[in-house]
Amino acid sequence: MTQADRYMKLAALTKRTDTIDSSYHAAFYLLSHDPELWETASRYVTVDGISFTGLKRATRDFDERTRQVVDIAHSLFSWNSKCNATPFDISRLGYPYMELVCNAFYIAAGEVQVVLSQRQDGKAKMTLDDSHYQNTKRICSQLEQLSRTMAADITLDEATDSER
Repeated sequence: MTQADRYMKLAALTKRTDTIDSSYHAAFYLLSHDPELWETASRYVTVDGISFTGLKRATRDFDERTRQVVDIAHSLFSWNSKCNATPFDISRLGYPYMELVCNAFYIAAGEVQVVLSQRQDGKAKMTLDDSHYQNTKRICSQLEQLSRTMAADITLDEATDSER
C-alpha cells in the first residue's frame, strides 16, 4: 500500500473528503507516511476529527522521531495545541521526516496542495502541487522589483529637485 492509499483511507474515515481543510491535509500527509503509524492513527480518525490525545497515548512506545511527527501533525491540525517539537528538534529529524514536516507546513498554510492520482499500474500516486506557492514567490519578486524601481525614481527626483 502506498502513502497515497493510506492518505485516502484516512481522509475517507472523515466521511467528508471533499470538504476537509488544509489542517486535515497536513495531518494526513504526516500520518500516512509510515505504515505502522498510519495503522495506529486510523483508529483515531472519525467524522468528528482526529483524536490526538488517544493517538499520542497509543504511540508512546514508538520511536522519538515518530512521536515528534505526531506532535507536529497535532499542532498543524489544531493550531492552539502545544507542540513540544522545537525548531531545533525539527532540524534533527533527518530524512525523510524533516522533509515531510516542511512539506506539511506548506500544506497547512495552503501554499501546497496534495494531489492524488493513479499510476499506469493502477496504484495510487501522491504528488504535491506547489503552483500556488510559486505564484506567491513570483508576485513577491515583482513587488520587490517595483519597490526598487520606485525607490530609484524617488532618489532621481530628489536629486533633480536639489539641483534646481
